[in-house]
Amino acid sequence: MSERIIFVDENDEPIGIGTREEAWAKGIHMRIVRAVLRDEKGRILSQLRSPEKKSYPNRWTDSASGHVDEGDTYDSAVIRELEEELGLSTELTFVGKFASKDVIDDKIISEFNAVYEGKINSTSSFTLEAGEVSDTQWFDLDDLKRRIQKDPDSFTPGFRELINRYY
Repeated sequence: MSERIIFVDENDEPIGIGTREEAWAKGIHMRIVRAVLRDEKGRILSQLRSPEKKSYPNRWTDSASGHVDEGDTYDSAVIRELEEELGLSTELTFVGKFASKDVIDDKIISEFNAVYEGKINSTSSFTLEAGEVSDTQWFDLDDLKRRIQKDPDSFTPGFRELINRYY
C-alpha cells in the first residue's frame, strides 16, 4: 500500500491527502523534507538512492529525504526520515524552503522542499534502509560542487538545487 502524503496548493497550504502516484499523475504539489548532515570537517554526507526507487534511482542525494506523510509536519517528517534511512538521530536546524518542479516521462514532480542541517561525527555508523539507500559517501563541498557541474545527472535535481541555493 502506498504512503498517504499531504497535497498542498501553490502557497504550500494543505488541500488534501493521497499517494505520490496520484500527485505525479496530476502535477499536485507535495511536501518534501531534506536533511543535510555535515561532519567535523564540514563535509556533506550524501546517500546513493537504491536502484529500486521509483524516482531518481542510482543517484546521489542529500543525507536523508522523503515525503511529508499524513499526520506529519515538516519537522516530524525530517526526524522520521533520518531515523528510517540512516538509523540516526541528531539535532537539526531549519535552513530554508524552496519550490521545485521536474517532469520524468509521464510524472510531474512538483514539490516544496524543506531543508534541514545537522552535524554528526564522520566516524558515526549508519543502518541503511534496504530498498531506499544503496551507499553513503562524505563529500568535500568544493569537490561536490565540481562533481555536480561535471555530471549533473548523477545527482537528484533537488539535491543539486539545495547545494546551489544554500551552500
